[in-house]
Amino acid sequence: MANSRNSTRAEAEHAVATAISAALAAHVPPCSRVAVGLSGGMDSMVLLDALVLCATSHSLRLSAIHVHHGISSNADAWASFCAEQCASRGVAFAEYRLDLEREGGQSLEAIARGARYRILTAADADVVALAHHADDQAETLLLQLLRGAGPRGVSAMPAYRDGRPALLRPLLGLPRSALTPYAKSRDLAWIEDESNADPRHKRNALRNEISPRIAAHF
Repeated sequence: MANSRNSTRAEAEHAVATAISAALAAHVPPCSRVAVGLSGGMDSMVLLDALVLCATSHSLRLSAIHVHHGISSNADAWASFCAEQCASRGVAFAEYRLDLEREGGQSLEAIARGARYRILTAADADVVALAHHADDQAETLLLQLLRGAGPRGVSAMPAYRDGRPALLRPLLGLPRSALTPYAKSRDLAWIEDESNADPRHKRNALRNEISPRIAAHF
């Protein structure tokens, strides 16, 4: 059992390292300034850790950006956690605080998501690295279809989008099930956002209730 577990973790480390290295080789020139969108959750901690391991060999100038949305009572603790994780790795850290107000019938979560995206895409960096993975991609496509987008209205998240800064999603080809053993193998710490368990949010309902039922049949 232990050998099997160790093998799974070794495979996960290799899969993540390979995905990161391939994305950097394809899209990120040496000496680029790469800013990681860091929520402190497992996915973004895996991305941060893997990029730190690759930083020297790819001559990256690495930093991290945390957006403090203020919605959760734990938001201050999450920001402190991210700052500490970056400090322990020698990664420059920037925190942005949002002052959110409801508008146009949108939920605070949707408003925060839009504001977070605007902050990241205005970062003083050559590349912003985001921790979206294959499960996120599937959820995004299913949500669009369930909202009536139709085949022509469905758009996937790109693994790379050119721009200033460019957006890079190096983990997009990996399922979340590959990230969990990586995080455990690397003994990573991360935060758990309690809102991810709230079924009132459509993405959570899809992830926690609908997707498992679909997976059971396919």
